This record gives sequence, structure tokens and C-alpha cells, in this order.
Amino acid sequence: MYEAPRRRTGPLLFVPARWQRVAFLTWLKRVHAWTGLWGALLFLMMGSSGFLLNHRNLLKIDTAAPVEVSEMNVRVPAGIADADALGKWARHTLALPVEGKPPPPAPEGAKRFMGRALPEPVSWARVFNLADAKVTVSYVPGAPAAQVKREAMGFPAIIKNLHKGVGLGVAWVLLIDTIAGALVTMALTGFLLWSRLHGTRLLAGALVGGSLVWAAIATSAGMG
Repeated sequence: MYEAPRRRTGPLLFVPARWQRVAFLTWLKRVHAWTGLWGALLFLMMGSSGFLLNHRNLLKIDTAAPVEVSEMNVRVPAGIADADALGKWARHTLALPVEGKPPPPAPEGAKRFMGRALPEPVSWARVFNLADAKVTVSYVPGAPAAQVKREAMGFPAIIKNLHKGVGLGVAWVLLIDTIAGALVTMALTGFLLWSRLHGTRLLAGALVGGSLVWAAIATSAGMG
């Protein structure tokens, strides 16, 4: 029976000669494939969310708009001495997974009401950014209760928070670290595997150099 000749491939350009064996090549392909399988779904999520975030202005995607807002007053015990104490109490009472942060600074000065400038009382606030919602706790010192406001986020905002790791614990951070490691591994093994395939080095250099030049031009255009 006639057997077609096998296609010859060149050696791996950046691998020592003593490693140029079938066993090593098989191991390299398996590492590339299994790391890709480990992070496939999260690669898809990161890629799609990165695309949406990159084009949110063009596609008119408001990733900060809440889909549902709910408010209530919660009785505050005595002993809340400052805003940090308010944040600790709110996190414990509401069972929130993250620490509260100060809200953006409000404009100073008295507000006008019915044509008169009236000073507002001193108040404390802490904001808890969760993956699917934002919780704001406001309290006027001496008042019997604090105001708790929860803003539930839509799907684009949730995907954005997952992409950025907002409101997520150590387990998610470690998982994303493994995904980042998988990307690095796939890049290195893919580069080594490519070096064994047929193709001109000039074309490879043009592709790599072109992407770097494009990135440099794009970043420099947005810098002052």
C-alpha cells in the first residue's frame, strides 16, 4: 500500500538540541491544550467583556446604570464614633463581603433651598462595591438610624466587575491568577510550537513587530 510521505518540519528554534525529541514535543502540545481548556470559558468572558468595555461609548453601553434601587433605614447602636466605625458596623450587620470605602467628595458649601442657602449637617458614608450591586450607608451623627441604599447592577456592569475583580474575594483573585498563568503558558508554548511549523521568519517578525508598533502608537496618542 502506498503511503504518502510525511511532511517534514524543522526543529524548535529556541529549544536546546537535547530536548528535540518526540516526548518533549508531545508534552509541549499537551501543556498548550490543557491550559487552554482550563481557562477556555474565562478566556471567553475576559475577551468579550474587554471588547464591551473597549467599545462601551460607541455601543452606548452604560455599565454603571443600576437596574433596581432599594432603600431602608437601619437602627444604629450607640458608639459609632466616626466613618470607619460606621463602615465596620455596616459590614458586620449587613454581612457584606468587602470593606467600605469613602464616597467621592461632594462639592463644598451650603445648598440653596427655596432661595436660601442652608448648611447641611455633617454626615458619614461608606460605599460597598459588590460584583452585582453597590451598597451605600449614610449616617448623620446622633441620629437613631442610618440610611442603607442598594443599587442592583445590570448584566454589563456585572461582567465589568468580574473582569476587574470588584467585590470578589481571595478565591476569585487566585483563580484569575491561574488564568493569567495559563495565558502566559499558552503564549510561550504556542510560540515554541509555531517555530516548528513551516513559515517565513520575516513574516513572523513583521507580525510581532507590527503589533508592537501599533500598540506604541495607540498608547502614545492618548498620553499627554
